[in-house]
Amino acid sequence: MNPVNNRLGTTTKTVNNQGSLVCLKKVEAIKTKRTYEKFLNWVAGEFDLYLMNEAEILKVYFPNGSFSIKHCRNRKNKEFVEIRVEGKSSVSCQTIMNKLERVYLHLIRFTEINSMYKSH
Repeated sequence: MNPVNNRLGTTTKTVNNQGSLVCLKKVEAIKTKRTYEKFLNWVAGEFDLYLMNEAEILKVYFPNGSFSIKHCRNRKNKEFVEIRVEGKSSVSCQTIMNKLERVYLHLIRFTEINSMYKSH
């Protein structure tokens, strides 16, 4: 397991259907919807050369697959971000998931450092 997966503390599911589709899914708790909106903005900037659909969720198409990011709430009104990567190659799906994880972790670190400087 790579260090990014250890830091996030979330689970990855790989589902191989009859069509050989690989699906990786991560769910991460977030503090505010503002964090989710920043994450979408940063991901859109990182993947700006790919075809995107930004309706209710962000969906980005890459060769032989796609990923989506959406905002969710559970019954206790806690907010989550769900990242789902689907494709034909487990290697390319894992590469995209790792890239998305790095963007998310960078955003969290940036937010923590920014709030630390604002509190002084």
